[in-house]
Amino acid sequence: MLLSVVIPCFDEDACVGRFERELFPALDGLGLPYEVIAVDDGSEDATGEALRNLAAARPSVKALAHDRNRGLGAALRTGFAGAQGDWIVTLDADLTFHPSQIRALLDRQKETGADLVSGSPFLTAPGAAQVPWLRRLPSLMANAFYRGLCGPRLTSYTPIFRLYRTAALRSLRLESVGFEINAEIAARFLAAGRAVAEVPVVLTVRRLGASKLSPFPELWRHARLAARLLREARAR
Repeated sequence: MLLSVVIPCFDEDACVGRFERELFPALDGLGLPYEVIAVDDGSEDATGEALRNLAAARPSVKALAHDRNRGLGAALRTGFAGAQGDWIVTLDADLTFHPSQIRALLDRQKETGADLVSGSPFLTAPGAAQVPWLRRLPSLMANAFYRGLCGPRLTSYTPIFRLYRTAALRSLRLESVGFEINAEIAARFLAAGRAVAEVPVVLTVRRLGASKLSPFPELWRHARLAARLLREARAR
């Protein structure tokens, strides 16, 4: 079993330096063959150079790049297309979901046989306790909305930290370009009748760099996604 770890990166040169200290030791500890696919989404800082240097030093790393910033959804789709593993983990470059928690995703998949395992900070009180309330509230509202729209089988529709069966993921038609890609993937897994599961994880605060989330454009994209999902549900 080959595990592909897909990491979208946009202006994350400050965070790439943490990979050697935190990402690779966590992956080595899994006892599985793995590859890391880092996608430079048109960064304007030294992210591209840092990733290329990392790929030159480590054969297990692929550094892919966009010629301009295309959004999280596009970066993930590029990573998915380049993945060769049987399973794909998606992870933020800022490691706010620490890679040491990947083992929990894998263990939960073995327990359940699920095609998607979502790491959810909403299953336990400590899950998002480190995140300031004003930053938590929009996420709580968005996930409550998607539970109403798509069902309560998942508490976590918007966070990126997940494990996917590659064949199941590639069977989906994905269109999202922004952060709403994570909700679209979860919704389409459920609509296709795929097995899903969750495991409690901890979300921490960003230590380096700046968040790329723009609230108002992302709210608009979530609204468009919701309208699209409703149209598709009515057409089925």
